[in-house]
This record gives sequence, structure tokens and C-alpha cells, in this order.
Amino acid sequence: MGQQYFASRNHAIDLLRAMIMVLMVFVNDLWRIASYPSWLGHAAVGEDFLGLSDIVFPCFLFVVGMSIPYALEGRYAKGKCTRSTLRHILTRSLALMVMGVFLVNTESGISPDAFMPNTVYKLFLLVAFFLIWNYKSFKVLQIAGVVLLLFLALIFKDPSGGYLSVRWWGILGLIGWSYLFCAVTYIFTRARLKYIVAVWVALLLVNILLTPLREGVSASESGLLFGLPKPNFLGDFADALHVGNGHTQLLTMGGVMLSVISMKMDSMKVSTKALTAAGAVIVLLLATWLTRQWWIMDKIGGSLPWVLVSSAIAVGMYAILSWLVSIRRAGWLNFLKPAGTATLTCYLVPHLIYSLMTIFGLSTPEWMNEGIIGIINCICFSLFCLFMTWILGKIGLKLKI
Repeated sequence: MGQQYFASRNHAIDLLRAMIMVLMVFVNDLWRIASYPSWLGHAAVGEDFLGLSDIVFPCFLFVVGMSIPYALEGRYAKGKCTRSTLRHILTRSLALMVMGVFLVNTESGISPDAFMPNTVYKLFLLVAFFLIWNYKSFKVLQIAGVVLLLFLALIFKDPSGGYLSVRWWGILGLIGWSYLFCAVTYIFTRARLKYIVAVWVALLLVNILLTPLREGVSASESGLLFGLPKPNFLGDFADALHVGNGHTQLLTMGGVMLSVISMKMDSMKVSTKALTAAGAVIVLLLATWLTRQWWIMDKIGGSLPWVLVSSAIAVGMYAILSWLVSIRRAGWLNFLKPAGTATLTCYLVPHLIYSLMTIFGLSTPEWMNEGIIGIINCICFSLFCLFMTWILGKIGLKLKI
């Protein structure tokens, strides 16, 4: 089946994952800065705009998809059965969803009547995550972590008196749902490209049919293509599968497709691979321009132009990194590796630092939080988080789900 294609680790994927994660830490830290160029931030709701912050998450979803064939074929190569692999997929997805929901609830703060302040609550939350999902955790520590997590769930109360709930799934939860759909799909398709492409096209059609058109294009009340009503059967079915308009799964499945195509082209000349990658990027950019006639560039709404341009960027970045690895010129990027191999740890390190800074009353001076100095501050913070991820890994603290 696909084992012959994914026998070794793809270091270009590790580097791409690392670059995107460090960039995610950087853009997530911009909230501390009083002023920065609009192109660094997110587009507003309904705004036809693409900022740097709007391409980080979709590129990460793309690289999640790229990792799926390697991870699952690696399990099959070790003799793991489909039932065991499916249990592994479900466990990973559930872990991401649980962490996502807890972190989302802390975003709104905690009621003054709660058992502990928000910063302390988040610190205990991170301790629970490491107790349960640290790759060297013992059974007794995992049980202690589960007990702590249940305790934190019971005592949580938001400023309006609400209890722990799925307000939205958060970044980690959305990754979990998308990974679940695409990994289970891969169990059935394996490395058979025609089936992977068929699923990608099906998700593309879902996105086309369920994403509202730009203002003035549609005369229907719903704003959907072909005048589909809201709600409709397709939308209800997609919501039941937690697919929505399919944008997260479309990005992740695009990554799966790229990995399979790349490995099938592994024996071809470097020039052939480069031309193919350039052709794919050009086609995706042309498709972005074409689809913008009907939909706006909208991250929040998961519009098709946003999916396509993000895919083009991810394909281009991977092609460059893959070429650098093939000619042994990627060594200067090795400092990023901790974010590529301990990605979840790197994502949570900023939460740990923010909580500790608040508890101990630490903050950066005001002059460091404005303009170009503020941007440099955020860059230094993202590199510090990368360093802390490396340190934590050295002492045996590394989340693995």
C-alpha cells in the first residue's frame, strides 16, 4: 500500500512545521503591542483582506495533513493494526479537543467568586496537561493529571457565572476535528491518490456551496451559490460531522495530497519537482484570483480564496525547504527544530510564560510595546519560547499525544 513511500522521516516537513509554529507564537504575541502595521494582524469580520496572522493557522493545518501519511504508515510499518491506529487517532483528536476547550474558556477570564484567579487556574491547567500527555509520564502521574483536570473543570466559573462549556473549539480543538476527519479518511484511502483527490474535491464542493458569496454577487436571501436556503440538508450534515463549510478539512486534506504526490515523485529529477511545485503554486494563485470574483478573502468565514492562497503559500514553502534539505543546505535552520518536534509544547509555552509573568508582577516597559521596538519584542519573545521548548525537552518535559 503506502508503506514503501513513507519509510523515512521527512525533515522538510519538520522544518515547515517548526517555522509555522514559531510564526504562530509571534503573531499570537502581537496583542501586547500598542501599534503595528495592519498587514501583520488579522482581518476584521467580513473584511476582504489577508494579513500575516491570517495565513499561519491554515498553513499549520496544511502541515498537519502532510504529517498524516508518515505517521499512519509508520504505525502500519511497525505492525500496528487498523483498530489500534483508529484508537490512536481518536485519542489524539480527543486530547486536542479537551485542551482547546479548556484554553478557550480561560480566554474570557474567571469570576471573582471562583476558587482561584485566572492566571493561577491556567498554570494548574498547564500542569495537568503535562502530567497527562508528557511523553515520559508514568501512569500514576497521568491519573493525577486527570484528577486535577476534572477538579479544574468543576470549579471553573466565568465572569458572568457560566460553567465550563464548548464556547468554540479553539485552535487546538479545530486542529483535532480536522485531524480526526482526515486521518480516518486516510485509513480508507492510504496512498491511493485518486481517492485522496476525490475527497479533496468533495470538500471543495462543500466549501463552494456553503460559503456566502461576496455582497452583490448573489440575489438570494441566503447569499449562497445557486440560492441554497439556510439552513439546508448539506449544511446540517456537514455540521453533524463538525465539517462546517469544509475549510479546515480542505486545507488538511490538501497537505495529505501533497505528501502523497511528493513521495510518488521522489525518484524524479530535482528540476522536474521544482517545475511541478511552481506549476502548482501558479495554478493555486490563479484559482485564488478567479474565486475572488465570487467570494471575499475571509479567514473567519473560511472562504475558498483564503483556502487556496494559503495552500499556495504552504506548497511554495515546502518546495523551498524540501530543495534545501535535498542539497544539504538546510542546516542553518536547525535551531528551529524544537518547534518542529515538540510543537504542542512550543504552542503552550507562551501561556506558561504569560501566567508566570502575571503572578510575579513582571512586564515589559511601555516603550518596548510600541511600533518597531514592539515588533522586535515579539520576535525575541517567539525565539525565547523556542529556547524554552528546547530546555523543557532536555529535562524530559515534552507533550506527545
